[in-house]
Amino acid sequence: MIYADTSFIASAYGLDANTASARHFIESNKPRLPLFFLHWPELAKSFWTSHPESAETLWDWVKEDMAGGKKLYPLELEADLVARRAAGLIINYCPRWKKLRSLDALHVAAAVTGNFKTFVSFDRRSFQRILAVTQKLKVWPPLTAGENQSLK
Repeated sequence: MIYADTSFIASAYGLDANTASARHFIESNKPRLPLFFLHWPELAKSFWTSHPESAETLWDWVKEDMAGGKKLYPLELEADLVARRAAGLIINYCPRWKKLRSLDALHVAAAVTGNFKTFVSFDRRSFQRILAVTQKLKVWPPLTAGENQSLK
């Protein structure tokens, strides 16, 4: 099972430096990707700031794919359980990785709580992908040398 963070989904629907990789991954793996409540505001922010001229169209595509259920589906998890797990991750890792953001910890916590095996993300600005590895999730694309260095 594959959990995609918002950076991956936004790249798959929009046009950016990671769009080709995201679309190739989707074509190759044919995943049904979950959308958790965290994704919606982040996607809206991404579409309306990065693609203001096509944001409505991108938003409609996400809603259509969600309604169809073949590409996207609603992830039903107990929000309080995810939030508590995220708080634990922050308590354990934030002293080491100051740039670890709350939303990033929430995405990793959702993936762990939902028993996902793979975490796909293009977010290399935070420690989200590294945090996912510490939780025994397979990360795609693989960690960079710099990210691996942060695990030590």
